[in-house]
Amino acid sequence: MRLISWRLSVPLLLVIAMVAVACSSSDEGTATPASTTPAASATGAVATPAATQDQDQTLRVNLGGEPQSLDPQRATDVTSITVLRSIYATLLTVDENQAIQPDLAAEVPTIENGGISADGLVYTFKLRPDLKWDDGTPLVAQNFVDGAKRLFEPGSGNYYVDFYRVLAAAGKNDEVVKALGEGKEGAEVEALEAEVAANLEVEAPDATTVVYHLSRQSPVFLLLATMWPLYPVRQDIVDAHGDTWTEAGTLVSNGPFMLKEWKHTESITLEKNPNYYGAADVVLQTITMDMIADKAVEFLAYQNGELDAIWLGPEQLVQVRANTALQKEFSAYALLSTSGVYFNIADEALSDVKVRQALTGAFNREEYAETVREGAVLPAYGWVPPGMPGHDPEVGLQYKDTVDKAKQLLADAGYPGGAGLSLEILSADSSVAQLTAEWAKEQWEKNLGVTVTINTLERATYFAERNAGKYQVTAGGWGADYPDPQNWMPLFRTGGGLNSGSFSNADFDKLIDAADIELNNERRIDLYRQAQVIMIEEAPFAPLYYGRRNVLVKPWVQGLTTSSMESDIPGDLFFDRLKIVGRTN
Repeated sequence: MRLISWRLSVPLLLVIAMVAVACSSSDEGTATPASTTPAASATGAVATPAATQDQDQTLRVNLGGEPQSLDPQRATDVTSITVLRSIYATLLTVDENQAIQPDLAAEVPTIENGGISADGLVYTFKLRPDLKWDDGTPLVAQNFVDGAKRLFEPGSGNYYVDFYRVLAAAGKNDEVVKALGEGKEGAEVEALEAEVAANLEVEAPDATTVVYHLSRQSPVFLLLATMWPLYPVRQDIVDAHGDTWTEAGTLVSNGPFMLKEWKHTESITLEKNPNYYGAADVVLQTITMDMIADKAVEFLAYQNGELDAIWLGPEQLVQVRANTALQKEFSAYALLSTSGVYFNIADEALSDVKVRQALTGAFNREEYAETVREGAVLPAYGWVPPGMPGHDPEVGLQYKDTVDKAKQLLADAGYPGGAGLSLEILSADSSVAQLTAEWAKEQWEKNLGVTVTINTLERATYFAERNAGKYQVTAGGWGADYPDPQNWMPLFRTGGGLNSGSFSNADFDKLIDAADIELNNERRIDLYRQAQVIMIEEAPFAPLYYGRRNVLVKPWVQGLTTSSMESDIPGDLFFDRLKIVGRTN
């Protein structure tokens, strides 16, 4: 594909040369040999024979844990986002081929259609006619304005706000970035955030027009408009119910499905939204989402016919490879994700780069990928994964086969033979996260002599602790929210909300700041590549594996479509395309 000039359509799409594989914001992707993968359509939909659909259009899946929040301007964890993407619709969406498509917007803004100003600083979205919330109330442009302002409210706790600092707010967003970079926090930063919310240049000149003003040109703003932080919100519901507005019976949404029931820590039930603009094309009537953290229990539920689609952990993958019947229900695809361990630079021991480099170099990644994960993932040395522009297979190879060097680095840092160094790994309670934490513990104890303990928390609590920086080392990862390397860099920007490990490097910051406004795609990608080289050398994160996903899907689930932004459940971006045909139980 040719590189499209920004003058034709400013951020259209900067997903050139993108591999249309699957990704997740989860750290639990898996993979399997392609030889056992069933045929799939060109769109990513698993091919199934035509048949008459069932009367019971219920999809039964596993969410894996409790969502942290179903407030789109507060949600940051993958579990919450999985649910939000089914119950909300926004201005634009990204299809399974990584192309931006209109959703609630009547069309994708371009300079030609008047949606993008000639200077690239004003984006105007015209809404589809007659949009409604699930309670039948008209959905209007002001709902988007309210959503954007809520994102910037002081104390929102949504670190995704960093991606939206490009929105104009009388220069106040730049002041917040500067203050955070200088290490300021508390009341001073909250006061600046209040000024951002008050001065945010997002407007609704009429009921069907939403206008976003930018402080600078952005090559990725259309991609940002596909994400949950810019979902519309019913401010009247928020004001009336406060912190409980997201509960079943209170939450009002606008997507293909709506929240019917939320049994906390047990299950969530969604129902088809009859007021969704595309409701006529949605066949599925109900989605039940269990919250089973243990992959073995989930696998048993699938085998018993209680779940319709799951992704597999390594032990389950081995069992499927030995089961001819299950292989017929098996599919595999890659994720745009990288997982490993984050180091908290605020910790005295981990503030020493030699310690971080030693810990990073003590891993046998090939052993993890081939033995621990049964060949289900790829060894990772860099941050930006394969299939993403900016991926460089040479980045991070200084940490390959370097156990002896790691021992020397640790000794040089004052911990010969690991003596005197104790670490605690914070882990979520999911099977793969615990497996990774246990393996890292074993590697560091065996190869470096370090004393390691593991603190395992329920997922919602884990994310809260991790986001607050309350950890020494944490097992986790990052998956693409949108298919561009810009999505990966704020995790390590000085003072950024995503940067819970307190990493700071001025040269890294300068490179990503320059890349964020660079309109020449080749130069922009190279700037991100240079920034990645610095980050990997400074080692605030030890890459371990690139994600892949192995899934089982019952033959009666037709229309399953995988996506590179997939979250916790196979095909969860496109549940509105599914139907149940020929269920046998």
